[in-house]
Amino acid sequence: MIEAGHATESDTLVHNGTLVWREGAAICPAGQADGPGRQRILFQSVPEPKAGKNRVHWDVTLGDDEDADQARPRLEARGATYLATSNQGPHVWHVMADPEGNEFCIS
Repeated sequence: MIEAGHATESDTLVHNGTLVWREGAAICPAGQADGPGRQRILFQSVPEPKAGKNRVHWDVTLGDDEDADQARPRLEARGATYLATSNQGPHVWHVMADPEGNEFCIS
């Protein structure tokens, strides 16, 4: 990014040995992290505080090999906040928030 002139050192940081943007983060499905045309959700910081109710609410269904109790501490280590655990019948999920307070659920 820096060598190609797309960013300066102050725009980036090294995370887990990889040069990444300082003011944003993206998540991708396993195996697509480096591929062109990959699916991703990009999270960007903005200077304004959250002003009201979310207009988008993500319900993230985890893969068969992981449950919400396993994913929760990993998301918290990346800056998410745990808000609550809810259920409806046999369905259980954790309500989380990103660093700006936008809520999402994992199950």
